[in-house]
Amino acid sequence: MKQVARWSMVLVILLASDSWARQESYTPEQKAKLEKIDRVLVEVVALSDKGPIDSAALRDVVIKRMREFNYTVLADPAQPHDVVVKVKCEQQKTWEGTTNMGSDADLPDSPSRLWKGPACQLAYVLDGKKTGWRKKVRTDFADAQQAADAAKAGDPTAYTMGKLRERLEAYDFPALITAEWGQEDRLFKLYDDPATPPARKVKLI
Repeated sequence: MKQVARWSMVLVILLASDSWARQESYTPEQKAKLEKIDRVLVEVVALSDKGPIDSAALRDVVIKRMREFNYTVLADPAQPHDVVVKVKCEQQKTWEGTTNMGSDADLPDSPSRLWKGPACQLAYVLDGKKTGWRKKVRTDFADAQQAADAAKAGDPTAYTMGKLRERLEAYDFPALITAEWGQEDRLFKLYDDPATPPARKVKLI
């Protein structure tokens, strides 16, 4: 029990250095809304070199991952929701969003204007307004056609989207966004769950 308590204190300290610092830019009303977020609308867009494609498989992954933290996750915009989590997956990245300075900009999962290969960019919208939180996952290859040819995978778009789906499965963005919203109780609940693998607990820390 004491060991869990010590790890919990470490977790709080580490989270405070980034997500809580960013919350200083929010109004008290916005902070209160972030801490009470439960109903999350997920919007996912997938773009190939030739235009929009079906994003259902990617959306299902994002929904499943957000449910790991017991959020009520929605795909219908007509349903009441507290926040919108937006994910844009592209065969060739074009969208950047705002440029971060310091802290986030120095992290490997922050948007980069230099990367033009396949990527999924994640953000959220509160009260109809974009926030400064941005994260990105990308493939380990920059050219989809070359990668598909090397893997003898056929369609480069299907191959690339499959790889991006794997990255979303592995990347712990739900923990990061939960920390961003200041909902440490959800983080502690997963951390203290005996079913949570040790490797996942390390990621949470």
